[in-house]
Order: sequence, then C-alpha cells, then structure tokens
Amino acid sequence: MGNSQQRPKKKEKGVAALLVVLTLFAAGAGLIYLDTFYGGGRLQAYFSGVFQTETRAEKEIDAKGKMTLDESSRSAFAVFGKQFLLSTKDGVKYFNEMGDRKWNDTFNMTVPQLISEGDYAAVGDMNGNTVRVYGQNGLLYGVQTEGGLMQFALNKNGYLSVISKKDTAYSIQIYNAGGTLLKGRVEESNGVFPLSSDVSDDNKSFAVSYMDTSDIEPIGRVLFFYISPEDSENYTDSIFAAALEKTGEVIPKIGFMQGGVLTAVTDASVYGISATGEEAWSYPLENRLQQVSLADKNYVVLALGDAIANKDGRKKGTICWLDNSGKESASYESGGDVEYMHVSALGVVLGSDKLYSGVKNSGRLVWTYRATADVRDIIPMEQLDQVLLVTKNQGVVTKMKGTQTVRSAPSQETESQPREGTQEEEAAGDDSEEGLDQTETEQGSTGRGE
Repeated sequence: MGNSQQRPKKKEKGVAALLVVLTLFAAGAGLIYLDTFYGGGRLQAYFSGVFQTETRAEKEIDAKGKMTLDESSRSAFAVFGKQFLLSTKDGVKYFNEMGDRKWNDTFNMTVPQLISEGDYAAVGDMNGNTVRVYGQNGLLYGVQTEGGLMQFALNKNGYLSVISKKDTAYSIQIYNAGGTLLKGRVEESNGVFPLSSDVSDDNKSFAVSYMDTSDIEPIGRVLFFYISPEDSENYTDSIFAAALEKTGEVIPKIGFMQGGVLTAVTDASVYGISATGEEAWSYPLENRLQQVSLADKNYVVLALGDAIANKDGRKKGTICWLDNSGKESASYESGGDVEYMHVSALGVVLGSDKLYSGVKNSGRLVWTYRATADVRDIIPMEQLDQVLLVTKNQGVVTKMKGTQTVRSAPSQETESQPREGTQEEEAAGDDSEEGLDQTETEQGSTGRGE
C-alpha cells in the first residue's frame, strides 16, 4: 500500500489494537481460517479474537450409497449437484455419484483446506505454500507461494486470489483459470496486514481487506484493485477505490456477491460495496455473530448470538438472510446456539447440540434430524432434503424426511456401492445400534413465506 494509505505512527497503541494483532498472529499460525467459501463461512466472534472453526458432519438412514473415511485424514467435501469432490491429506477424488469415481489426484498436505465456487474447487495447505485448483475433469493448475499460505478464494470462472506471508512481508497474487499469474503485490507497510481477498466474477478487479494497527485504534480498510495493465495504467498501484474505512472495526471476511456487490463483514456491521468502490448499504449488528456465510451469492446469511451490550438485539439463535441490497429478506429462530451452518443456493443446514435442521432461504423449515454421533457435515445435493451426510468415518447420501433419529451404521468398504436397504435394515445392521424413530414434523416458518 502506498504512503497515501498510511496514518502517522504513534508510540503507544491501545488495548484494542493489541488484541487485533494477537488475533492476526493466531491466524498466521493456522489457528484461524478466513475463507470465502465461499466459503463455507464460519465466523464466531470478532473483537474478542475468538473465531469458531467449523464443526462438521455425521451419518444416516435410507442410504443411496456410502463410503468409509479415514478418521485421521481431514476429509472434506464439495458438492456439485449429484457429483462431489472428496479432499483428504493424501489427495482429491471426484465422484459422478457414490461408488463411481471419475478421477483422482494424489498429493500430500498437512492441513488441507477445501473451498469451492461455481464448478471449481481449490485445496490449499494451511501449513504450507501450495494451492491446487480443480474443474470437473481434474486438476487445472497448482501454485506455490513464497511464504506460508494465509487465505485464498475463487471466483466462478476459476480465478484464484492468494494471500501469503514471508518474514515481515505479505504477498497477494491473482491467477486466471489457466494458472497464469496476472497480478502480484507485496505489502510491507509496518503495522498493516491483509486479511481477506476475492476476485470479481467479471475477472476485472479484486478486493483486499486490511487491518491497520499503526494508530491508537485499529482501522479496517477495503481497497479495490484492477487486474489488467490496461485498466490499471491511470491508477497508482492499480488501486481504483478505497472502498471502505472503519475506525475500530476489523474486516476479516469479504466476498463478491451476485451483481458485483462486495460484502464486507465486521464486528459492528455488514457492508455492501458497489462495483465502483462506493459504500452502497450497511446493516448494523445488535448481536454478536455465531456464524456468517457468503456461500450463496444471492444472500448474506447470519447466525446471531448474544445481544451486544447496550443494544436490544434479536433472540439468540436467529438466522437472518440479507439480500444484495442489504435488506433482510427472511429470518428463522433456531432456538439455541448455532454451532454448525452450511449455506447453499438450495437453503441452509443448521446444527445445534446434535439437532440439525434444513431451512429454505425463505425461512421455512423443511426437515430436522437428531444425530446420536458426531456430525462433520450435512451438505445438500440436488435438493435441500437430498444430502451428503459426513461423520468422522463415513460419508452417506440420504434423503431427509420429517423428524428422524439414527445411530451410525456399520462401516462399509471405502468407495463401495452397497445395495439399498430399507430404513429398518439400516437400523438393524448392528446390535449396538438404536432403531430409527421417525415421525412427521410440523413445517413452520419464521419470516417470509414462499
């Protein structure tokens, strides 16, 4: 960042700035992952420096197919309709459906992190310097960072933004879908740290959120950059807009949404920034955030926690959908702490104390599921009630119906396609299992109806 972006450095820094710096160091150590899943978006709290990583998935009944997973291999899935990608420490496998593997790519990563966008997926080693980008037919390209990988994001065309850190300098790179480096920046300003990045879906610009601790109070800042040399030639450092600057706020999460609006999430508000770099709207927060996701590019989905001091706040556990104009389009009261949230265009899956719910983007409840074992992920596939349910040792494709409770079934051979059994057969497959208890559930809504 140029000198025009710097504030005079003071000898003393406030307590707030110190907390923010400590939070950043934790992120650099791999304790915090700020994604744009976009993420699958998992933000717990901000100013206290507490971020919640995801809790993930479980296991099922009425199974269409299942596979055994290695408990120690950090399994993660990205779903593309009925097809899906499985990432582990040892590589990536792509399936047309359960038991029908299309291709695989072998590698060795210590802490692999999976993100997806459109028809693309990327796996980065958060303990290393490698990111690999995939399409439906296999590996498209891989990149090596000079320093440790801190954050990466995809756009719907397979463009990749990467933030890495080496010694005291931070590096930001932008690659196209062929793996060509289009833009590189080195950030060496003392006390200024890049936190999150994303590439616009028109491939013309990228945005970076920064934390500036060089003054008494921390400053959150978002800058817009042009990618191509032609667009950049009349702008210093390719910066065409200082899109957002908020004293006392940290901006750990940004992402381009439908129509080119950039969403920026802080501890105090959610902001919408137009494609020209102007603040278009803001949504003040009266609750702390338990979870936030930008995964469905039509909505920002917020899971609210406790009310902020001296503010009225909403009921804890409320889910809010914000559209691209910053207006709340729907809400749903989950009734408790939201410990898990997976967001897709089909709807939202929520988890609270082993009770999982599928909720439409209109706020209408579709199904509930009581797990009796630890769940890693419940990911909607072609419909909200057709899910890939993942436990620590098994992945299962199943149909969610009404209200159901089931204990994990016996492990099957990895990547096998067993015959489909009845729910009774699944539940009776092991003497240690409990039977299925399934009843009809009343379908209700708290918020906009369909």
